Amino acid sequence: MSAQMVVPQVNGNGYPAVNGKSATVNGKASSEAGGKAFTLRSGDKVPAIGMGTFTGTRLTQKAERTGPGGVMEENIKTWIKIGGRMIDAAQNYLNEAEIGDAIHACIKEGIVKREELFVSSKLNNPYHHPYDVARALRKTLTDLRLDYLDMYLMHWPVPFVPVPFEADPRYPDGRGFAQEYEPDQCSKVTGKLWAETHWDKTGEWPPHLQTGVSVHETWKAMVILKEAGLVKNIGVCNMNVQLLNELCIVNPTQLPAILQCESHPYCQQTGLIRYCKKMGIQFQGFSPLGYGEFRKGHEIAPMKDPVICAIAEKHGVSAAQVCLRWTNQRGVATMPFSLKQNEMEENLAIWKFTLTDEDMEQIATLDKGHHYLRPDDWFGLPLWE
Repeated sequence: MSAQMVVPQVNGNGYPAVNGKSATVNGKASSEAGGKAFTLRSGDKVPAIGMGTFTGTRLTQKAERTGPGGVMEENIKTWIKIGGRMIDAAQNYLNEAEIGDAIHACIKEGIVKREELFVSSKLNNPYHHPYDVARALRKTLTDLRLDYLDMYLMHWPVPFVPVPFEADPRYPDGRGFAQEYEPDQCSKVTGKLWAETHWDKTGEWPPHLQTGVSVHETWKAMVILKEAGLVKNIGVCNMNVQLLNELCIVNPTQLPAILQCESHPYCQQTGLIRYCKKMGIQFQGFSPLGYGEFRKGHEIAPMKDPVICAIAEKHGVSAAQVCLRWTNQRGVATMPFSLKQNEMEENLAIWKFTLTDEDMEQIATLDKGHHYLRPDDWFGLPLWE
């Protein structure tokens, strides 16, 4: 007798169109496309607009102040006070202790309740081994001063060698990370930086890349955390269709709730979004305005594109609002980063206008499949190809 085949639990809505006009499913407009929140497969709702928190890694940090009372702590307080409810954190950003203090202060002051927030974090690359996954989450929860996360994402589908945690002495409770802690290039463990070990330069396997750990082992460890109630939803980042499809095939009863990838008018990810809609996976686009941190000087940004600027002038809004409303009307969640309150308020005001089908079709023509985030430049893995 043959074993019963288990098939992925998809949304059953058929094969939707996402390019050009507003997101449709079987010819009808998706009920949530263009709305202020999107429903995940668990039934939880993720706000359509969140706040990004990346200000650099240990070796590229751009924040003027870090640690207690740092830039990100004050930024998140502002975000929550003006009505922002989704926070996109990551252990790799090295500022979760700041974010945790901001959340704690806002809850204590009665500005917001914990259940009104959607807090997301990410498993960092050095902790993909099943033994390390739970340890990394416990550190994140401690730093964020939370009992659970609304979303826990696998930051990259690339395991690094383990890096010992080092607490920040500026936090008396052992939270944060010391200035000596460097998980991005694992230089304290390998004794080398990416520039010295780039695959194209040496022809050898980069020493910071861990072997013997598969994405499926890491995912199963994350499933256990969800079942334990430490995270309400789990998802992945930076996967192409091939790898995401493999993850879904191998784990058909535990599909990701969210896929987070770069997405903006120059990198529209149409096929990837189509696949996510088919599988009931919410697509969440980072860098919706074009990536400032990784954009090279000669590269044009979507917000300076003549088509985007003309549409913005027509509607009497900013180019950034056009990019965000376009993202939103495609049924894509996003989390732009800003340190300015007026920009945060603009980001939360994109529902005062609606892009026409003609606007959406014009923006669809801008797609270049262009990534500002290029791991191939870092250590030699062309992950987007």
